[in-house]
Amino acid sequence: MSAFHTVSFADTTHEESYKILAATIHPRPIAFVSSQAANGHLNLAPFSFFMVGGSNPPSLAYSPTLSSRGAKDSLQNVIETREFVVNLVHREIAERMNLTSKGVPADISEWDLSGLTPEPSVFVAPPRVAESQIQFECRLFQVVEHGKGPGAARYVIGEVLAAHIHESLWSDGVIENQVRLVARLGGHDYIDTEALAIFKMQRPV
Repeated sequence: MSAFHTVSFADTTHEESYKILAATIHPRPIAFVSSQAANGHLNLAPFSFFMVGGSNPPSLAYSPTLSSRGAKDSLQNVIETREFVVNLVHREIAERMNLTSKGVPADISEWDLSGLTPEPSVFVAPPRVAESQIQFECRLFQVVEHGKGPGAARYVIGEVLAAHIHESLWSDGVIENQVRLVARLGGHDYIDTEALAIFKMQRPV
């Protein structure tokens, strides 16, 4: 007899599929994305469906899945302006990052909610998160659509134009100190990779 329980995703809701994927594919680093709408309004939002792409040219990808209202503000901004910044998250800014996951109207600034500091970028219009230790300025290469409705993937592929690395991590042209990030686990669990400690954060409502 098989020791496995098989789940056919054809027979599950997208919420059930998400719970299985999120509980099994981890730890997932967090793309803390700053973007700017065509009208100049700024957005800041975290995404744990995130990966490095390649190095020639340097690229990365994240997936702001569709909500019940359709495309999220950050995705719409990237489509409009074709620019964004991916800021990485360490333990000291984790709680403030979590505050930006609250669903708020487009005219409310997640920067104000979190108290994080916008730092001017060099090559793109959206600002960087000054408190983040590593920031990647990106130009949109392509948005790949997969599926329709809530939970459907929108893979945002960005070409990395520049990396900003905190001086405490950089020495003589190389990253000298280990980059210790916060990563997402299943449910409300996160892991601090510096302390190798699991902690919880509930998404604000």
